Amino acid sequence: MVDFSEAIEQEGNVAQKEYTIETQLAKMKLEWESVGFSLKEFKTSGTFLVGGWDEAYLLMDDHIMIAQAMQFSQFKGPFVDEIEDWYTMVRTVQDVCDEWNRCQGNWSYLWPVFDSPDIMKQLVVIGRAFRGVDKSWREILKETDKDKNIMRSCNREGLLAKFLVMNENLEMIQRGLRDYLGEKRGIFARFYFLSDEDLLSILSETKEVRNVRPHLKAVFENMNDLKFEVSQVITKMYSAEKEEIELVNPVDPNDKKVEFWMGEIEDAMYMTVREVLKFSVIDYKERPRNDWIKSHPGQCVLNGSQIHWTTDVENGFKDGGLAGITKIASFLDAQLLDTVSLVSGGEKLDKLQRLTLGALIVIDVHAKDVTWTLVNDKIDDPKAFEWMQQLRYYWENDDCRVKCIQTNYPYGYEYLGNTLRLVITPLTDKCYMTLMGALQLNIGGAPAGPAGTGKTESTKDLAKGLAK
Repeated sequence: MVDFSEAIEQEGNVAQKEYTIETQLAKMKLEWESVGFSLKEFKTSGTFLVGGWDEAYLLMDDHIMIAQAMQFSQFKGPFVDEIEDWYTMVRTVQDVCDEWNRCQGNWSYLWPVFDSPDIMKQLVVIGRAFRGVDKSWREILKETDKDKNIMRSCNREGLLAKFLVMNENLEMIQRGLRDYLGEKRGIFARFYFLSDEDLLSILSETKEVRNVRPHLKAVFENMNDLKFEVSQVITKMYSAEKEEIELVNPVDPNDKKVEFWMGEIEDAMYMTVREVLKFSVIDYKERPRNDWIKSHPGQCVLNGSQIHWTTDVENGFKDGGLAGITKIASFLDAQLLDTVSLVSGGEKLDKLQRLTLGALIVIDVHAKDVTWTLVNDKIDDPKAFEWMQQLRYYWENDDCRVKCIQTNYPYGYEYLGNTLRLVITPLTDKCYMTLMGALQLNIGGAPAGPAGTGKTESTKDLAKGLAK
């Protein structure tokens, strides 16, 4: 009797392995039947964005590994074509999903941009290219809405090629858009402070100029809002603290591109701050100081006070040397007490006046301390280092200048609103000296040291001091 048990066992093992491959193929196909895209309406576009990628990518990774293992199996014989077809389908799903995801990210970023008629008028060529991509996107999503199954959707004939072309066009459109934004930033440099999204939001508001207002704070230090008349002409600017200053030269944004009238706003701001500062310096001698404090914008009160302190100290040097400085120091003591009485004397002050007084007292205390230090060190020469090292303010040739040692720097006239100022310590003075020297040489400076010691705040406060 012939023993066939070994051959039967061998054939059984082969059959079992082949059956395993067959059931795995069937199981993978079945798993994809329940995996579909989720479509969500995108803003007011009239079309969709696609979701449901996570589950699809998990299945892709698993099934590609399984299909690759099957391709190397010695038992794949009866299923060679089926395995190859399945592997190709899953890889196609992966490739299409990658390109689809990339296309969706770029399309959803660009659609709000080219939905603006103003942008479309300015970007005719890339606008036309985007319309082509948009049309293809809508056609694809319309078909996907009919059958959301990911396997069938991604294996539609020619879909991968369509996405490759669309992505290539979207890259070209984005390059054109970057060039366009670079051109706008070249005209009005403060646009470099804005992200592309915010800048595009501003540029799309050529007609509705009032919609630019939310972005002002990102472009200017403390210009929080503007006053638009019925004719759209801009007549006033407001700080975040609701301080109001009337522009010396009103700005008419009608029939102008936003980058040009924003440049006019910048010029009007500089001119206005200069004029109100000049008026406050002149008015200082015309009325009692406490009345003067309450009558001018906070920025002008701080700088006007510093200009007159510098002038008083230097006049003290000229008129009486050390005795003259001693007299000024005593006068500053009395002046500070008089200013403090405004806060503690029960007089009704509004919020802006209290903010101004808070910052002014910080500056006045430092001015008084510096002056008494000159007295105690017996300094009687305005060219002594102990005086030259201070941040000193002058009104010269109808302009405000800030000096420190050999640095003679123009005041920037940036509108700062009504904000508090940093307490000035000897270390702050050293930072100021170094940074002012760097500015004189047109280079930068970055204070270094332990965390939490005020490096950043000192730099920011010097920028306030220079209105830069």
